[in-house]
Amino acid sequence: MSFVAEGSGVGVLKAPPVNGDGLFIDNGTTFAKSSVTNLSFKIRLVESYEVAWETILIDNKLYVELPNGILPEGSKESLITLLEYAEEQLKCSHVILCFKKNRNDRANLIRVFSFFGFQTIPPGDEMVPQVEDLMFMVYVIDTDDF
Repeated sequence: MSFVAEGSGVGVLKAPPVNGDGLFIDNGTTFAKSSVTNLSFKIRLVESYEVAWETILIDNKLYVELPNGILPEGSKESLITLLEYAEEQLKCSHVILCFKKNRNDRANLIRVFSFFGFQTIPPGDEMVPQVEDLMFMVYVIDTDDF
């Protein structure tokens, strides 16, 4: 596996498809005072195939938006790589997945990501915005290792 980015490194700062203004500011819950960085991770699994993850880094928490539809082949392997990078390079305390509640594969996603150690975040938790149609799952990184 290798990381592919424009230039060197893993993340690429760019105009985000994951929009911090719309996704993470709602009903008085704001991260506007925090430092927000948009990162696009492109993880090459084989020579001609890569998986992309769109993320937002806010206060040592990496928010990852799951794409609509079926996750591409290699998503599990690339997610493990993303988790390792979030822990080792970005020094994140949490990785938070977000996806639409009305997805047909929601139960399967919850089961798969629970296997990886993610837990469902209850509505109203201060770690996530109050967005009715989104569901969030969190992976807590052991910060004692830092």
